[in-house]
Amino acid sequence: MSLTQNRADEAVALELMKAIRQSGEDVVAPQKLELVSTTLDVTGHPMSDAALSFDAVIDRKTRTILFTGGHASCGGKIVMTATAIYRIVSA
Repeated sequence: MSLTQNRADEAVALELMKAIRQSGEDVVAPQKLELVSTTLDVTGHPMSDAALSFDAVIDRKTRTILFTGGHASCGGKIVMTATAIYRIVSA
């Protein structure tokens, strides 16, 4: 992933949300997800020479709601965390 100096945090946020959504979609397939709420916390800044990694975790799943989140790491240090709530809808 290429990060520009002015938009590095936004690029990390988008990639982190993609990883979280994909993890959720894998759990609820063939149903779909609709975003209800998300929270992002920037805890550091990516280093340009270190690779980013993204980890997602499912916190809880009900019949209609999925609670999930994850974090982005760079050089072994967490630089962003996120939580997301999705509505589970029929495909």
